Amino acid sequence: MKLIVLIILATFLTTARSWSAGGDLKPPQITVDFVFPPSPLIQYGAVRLVYEMVITNYVSAGYALESVRVDCGERQFSYSGETLKNMIRFAGDASATGQSLRIPGGKTAVVFFMLEFKNAFQVPASLHHILRFRSQDDVEHVLAAKPLLVESRAPVMVEAPLRGTDWIAGDAVHDSPDAAHRRALLFDHGEAFLAQRYAIDWVRYRIVNGAGTTWSGPENRNSSYFCYDAAIYSMTPGIVTEVLDGIPENVPHSGRIAIDVNFKNAGGNHVVIYMGYGLYAFYAHMRPGTITVKVGDHVSVGENIGRVGNSGNSTEPHLHEHIVNQPSFLAGQGVPYEFAQFEASGPVHLTPKPHDQMFFENIGALKPFTYDYPAPYAAVSFR
Repeated sequence: MKLIVLIILATFLTTARSWSAGGDLKPPQITVDFVFPPSPLIQYGAVRLVYEMVITNYVSAGYALESVRVDCGERQFSYSGETLKNMIRFAGDASATGQSLRIPGGKTAVVFFMLEFKNAFQVPASLHHILRFRSQDDVEHVLAAKPLLVESRAPVMVEAPLRGTDWIAGDAVHDSPDAAHRRALLFDHGEAFLAQRYAIDWVRYRIVNGAGTTWSGPENRNSSYFCYDAAIYSMTPGIVTEVLDGIPENVPHSGRIAIDVNFKNAGGNHVVIYMGYGLYAFYAHMRPGTITVKVGDHVSVGENIGRVGNSGNSTEPHLHEHIVNQPSFLAGQGVPYEFAQFEASGPVHLTPKPHDQMFFENIGALKPFTYDYPAPYAAVSFR
């Protein structure tokens, strides 16, 4: 018995000496978690990993986040200064700019990552994050977060939800501070969801008075918008699991929504199609009375399911579509997908606009893509 006690005591002392020599005796009282494990996205010819880190400070003293390093096998990504500021949003702060690297006591910060790789072979099986904090007493602390596993699932392959030319892939996934879909983190049953992680708002543009815009004529009429009443097609085969119709349309750019928005009706008149493999395709903001399918219907790829409208949480006519892992418009995790074939420009710049109007400039030449996802606000042509 005495020998066993001595062995245990010797092991403890060795471990304690090792820990005190290399560990942090006053580690930052911070937790680091992740919303959802990423899987590869093919966007504009590059392979990307899109994910979110959640940092919570549990004590009253603040910590300054000085840098984050992501180790990806042979590759590393490092973020600090203004770049890191633009990747952060604090809980309770809806502003897109003016973020700080100081995490006050009791605050939670979300860091939005988008890592780019040349090809799929560079994507690691897991991501390792090293965070450097500085406490109020000017001491640097190094925190190694638990590894984040990368799911090996390939992007879901889908067909075009629309037909014709002059479409804009509105707010297709990007990591700018004003990315509305990308930063729409919502909560249900105590869990964080980012259903709109890869969502696209499809609008149609024309060149009017020398500028790309989405409408011509009376601004307050839905019929003035170039995409209004366009046919919507199922991107995949599947079974219709949800249909909501009869929601009135909004007056464009009026600053008012016709309904009291909630988790059920935020998509307005919409269709949900179960694609198999635990995934659901959402088609939102349809024109009332135009939905052509009902719950239980088996739909084929390319089948007409409704028409573009301006219902639900929408400021002007458009088609919002995304794919999630649960049958909920907002309480699910968005997963990456790619379109089988299309032509598209590179990223398109939005000019400063009054209220909700959209104007586009520097729309480049279109080139063909296969099994890809468009760049932010790219001009897109579907056959």
